Amino acid sequence: MRQLYLNQAALSARATTVIRDADNQSRYLLVGKWGLRADVLTVYLIDGSLEAEVKQESLGLLPRFRLLYHRQPVGHVSKTFGVIREVLFVRGLNWVIMGNLNSGRFRIFHGRELIANIAPVSADGQTIALEVDQPDHEALVVCLAAILDRWAKHQQRGLNPLKNRGWAPGLSSEVTPFITQEKNLDRRY
Repeated sequence: MRQLYLNQAALSARATTVIRDADNQSRYLLVGKWGLRADVLTVYLIDGSLEAEVKQESLGLLPRFRLLYHRQPVGHVSKTFGVIREVLFVRGLNWVIMGNLNSGRFRIFHGRELIANIAPVSADGQTIALEVDQPDHEALVVCLAAILDRWAKHQQRGLNPLKNRGWAPGLSSEVTPFITQEKNLDRRY
C-alpha cells in the first residue's frame, strides 16, 4: 500500500492542494471548490492529465456527490438518515466507508478487502495520510477524503449553534441582559 499525504488546511481554503507521497514527491493536484450545486473538485496527475472528479449534485442536509474516474461516472456518495453515522456507502463502487468524523480516521472496504486508510498524522491534525491499496484507487480515495473532511468540518460547526453564531450568554459584550422587574419588586416591599 502506498502512502499519500495532503494538507487539510488547503482543503478548507479552497486552494490547490498538492498530494505528495512518502518520498515527498508531488503526485496529484486537487483543484476546485464546492458549496453550490454543480461545483466540482478535480484530481489531476502532476503532468496535468485528469484522473478523477467529484461533482456536487444536491444541497441540503444530505448532499449527494457523483464520482467520476477518467470522465466516466463510477459511483455516488451521500449521507443517509437512519444509518449509523460512522458508516457511509459509495454506491456504484460497492465501497463501505467506516470511521469517525470527529477523529478523522476512516477505513474503506470493498467486501472484506481493505481499499484505503485515512488518518491524520501530524500532532495538530493538519496533515492527512492516505494509505491506498492500488494506484487506480488513489485519485478516488483523494476525492473521498475531501468529502469526508468537508462533512467533518460541517459536523464540528454544528455542535454548538450559539457559539458559531457569535452570541452566547456571557461571551459577547454587545448584548447585556437587564431585568427591570427586580427594581419594581424591591420598591413594593
